[in-house]
Amino acid sequence: MLGLLVGFALSKGGPALSWSECTKAGCTPHTASVVSDWKDGVQDSIDFDALDYDKDIGVTTSGGSLSQRLVSKSTGKKVIGSRLYLLDSSGTKYQLFKFIGKEFTYDVDLAQIGCAVNAALYTVEMAADGSKGSGSNRAKKGAEYGTGYCDGNYVDGTGCAEFDIQEANNKAMVYTTHGCSSPGQGVQGCGTSGCGYNVYRDSGKKAFWGTTINTAQKVTVVTQFVGSGASLTEIRRRYVQGGKVIDVPDKTKYLNAAFCGAQKISGIARSFVNGHVLVFSLWDSDGMSWLDGGNAGPCTGNERVAQIEDANPNAKVVWSNIKFGDIDTTYSA
Repeated sequence: MLGLLVGFALSKGGPALSWSECTKAGCTPHTASVVSDWKDGVQDSIDFDALDYDKDIGVTTSGGSLSQRLVSKSTGKKVIGSRLYLLDSSGTKYQLFKFIGKEFTYDVDLAQIGCAVNAALYTVEMAADGSKGSGSNRAKKGAEYGTGYCDGNYVDGTGCAEFDIQEANNKAMVYTTHGCSSPGQGVQGCGTSGCGYNVYRDSGKKAFWGTTINTAQKVTVVTQFVGSGASLTEIRRRYVQGGKVIDVPDKTKYLNAAFCGAQKISGIARSFVNGHVLVFSLWDSDGMSWLDGGNAGPCTGNERVAQIEDANPNAKVVWSNIKFGDIDTTYSA
């Protein structure tokens, strides 16, 4: 049992969370924090400043570890999962990551996250100060109040480029790029389907995620953004577990122009130049077969989340050991 504790809040944002920036000379820790999306305030049923992250939305941190719980209760209402953004050390702006020529690595424990539940870690081109996108017209607004969300699927009405580093549970894993016709927030022409790689679906390797990668245990996820300047060559994926570096079974399916088409790679590259905000999300849906059923994974696609929530309300995903830096500096076997 991890025994996570709520971290000290650095600002009006939520609990503290550390991450590291790495070069060949070593890694430098950064003290930061996470903040809930403004709607988990919860839908204004309580004042955002009074949000109890553990009780109201099931979020706890300890050092460099972050946990999100599936079911919580706030002001008598059932709350499912959470959506969180990483703030910078000031606690007043979102941390921006510029990925081209870099890699991003983290550990994730999905042992309790099964069919029809999505533990997603992704990035979007939000404004650093939270001044655009959803909730940005509220009286209390800004990054410390969790406003400004946008994504490649217009989930809250505002479009911007999105890169899904993972959408996953212990049965399936996919990573996907969603570029737009132009960089910025509030744009149109975003690739809602995007270009992604799911080993089960795209390589027919049905035992890779779950067996080769033992999802009953913590795994290190490494994503490399190969390129320089404003040019992105490809996005590579590998895993580290049990003292071994494990590449995906088909490197021809790295996300690049040959696999995705040049426009989908150049679209996300333009956005990466401006910087992306890191998002942690946990949610569920009846029949999430696009992720884990049919040709995408071993789940039936007929799962009902009400039953899952009743049976496993305390199911958690745990993210930890987040690192960003030069390629081949954030992980080791």
